[in-house]
Amino acid sequence: MISTSIRVALSALFFAGALALAATGAAQAQQAPSVMKQCGDEWKAAKANNTTNGMTWPQFLSQCRTQKEGAATPAAAPSPAPAPAAAPAPAPAAAPAPAPAPAPVQTYQPKPAPVHTAAAATGAGQFATEAQAKTRCPSDTVVWVNTKSHVYHYAGTRGYGTTKQGAYMCEADATAAGDRASKSRIGQPKQQP
Repeated sequence: MISTSIRVALSALFFAGALALAATGAAQAQQAPSVMKQCGDEWKAAKANNTTNGMTWPQFLSQCRTQKEGAATPAAAPSPAPAPAAAPAPAPAAAPAPAPAPAPVQTYQPKPAPVHTAAAATGAGQFATEAQAKTRCPSDTVVWVNTKSHVYHYAGTRGYGTTKQGAYMCEADATAAGDRASKSRIGQPKQQP
């Protein structure tokens, strides 16, 4: 049997080793933030500035990791040019060639946000933007017409400006074209038949 004093000594030794290992890990974590932390910070900044370019977090993370890991590995230095052949006549000593500059570190540059056109003006009284429709009918309500179903939606409703096929129109023009109002008129006054 092992005596109690030896057990206590071994326990103290293991405890001290665990503390040293934990302290080393904490010191390394304080020295350089992890790639995941750096990418997370860049993602938050990109989201705040609306510069994610439609990327999801997994897509952004994989691109960021590729860039960070590529920057962490040193680039191979270009091989020096071969020495010129010796000249038969002695020439004055030439100045040494300057050392090649280190490769620049690339940082994440977000792509410009793609321009999405939600509507295509395909007919009379149909507009690609809400502002264009408001200039056409300043006193009338501007609605979003789903050109496939011929149902129009008011501003503030779920379908306003979001259907795959549609255009902004004046409500009077939409009604004259045979379109009908959506049955879910949230926040709109009840219309008389």
